[in-house]
Amino acid sequence: MCYAPVFGRIGMRFIQLEPGTFMIRLEMRDDILGSIRKFADAKRVRAAMIEGIGSLNKAKLGHYDFTSKNYKYQVFEEDLEILSLSGNISTLDGAPLPHAHVTLGRRDFSVIGGHLDEGSLANMVEIGLNVLPGKLVKSKDEEVGLNLLQLPKRL
Repeated sequence: MCYAPVFGRIGMRFIQLEPGTFMIRLEMRDDILGSIRKFADAKRVRAAMIEGIGSLNKAKLGHYDFTSKNYKYQVFEEDLEILSLSGNISTLDGAPLPHAHVTLGRRDFSVIGGHLDEGSLANMVEIGLNVLPGKLVKSKDEEVGLNLLQLPKRL
C-alpha cells in the first residue's frame, strides 16, 4: 500500500487498496477532472469506473442539448457539497479521458447537477477508482455529436 503525494504543490494523495482499486484525495483548488486524468495517465489506466464525495469551491457544469449538439455551461463559485460524483475513464486518441456527472448540494439544501467539466475545483474530494480489465475507447459519433464509447457487440 502506498500513501504519498503524486503531483503538484501539495498534490493529490492516494492509496492502492488492492490491485486495480484506488482511493484518491484531492486537495484545495485541485482541478477534479485534470487530477483524475493525471492519475490515470501516471498509472496507465485505460478503463475504470469512478465515484466520489467531498466539496468544491467552483463547479463548471454542463448540460448537452441534443438538438443543437452543443453543451450549455454554467459556473458556480460557492462552497458546494458533492452528494454524488460518478463516471468513467476511457481513452480518446490514446489518452485517458475522465467523464463524470455530479449532484451538488448548496447551503440552503437545494440541489444542482450536471456534466462536470474542467475548471471544477476541489475544497476536498475523495474518489474511488476501480480499474476495469482491457481498454475503453471513445470517438466522435456524428449523429449524436458526442464522443461515445465504441462497443463492438449488440443484442
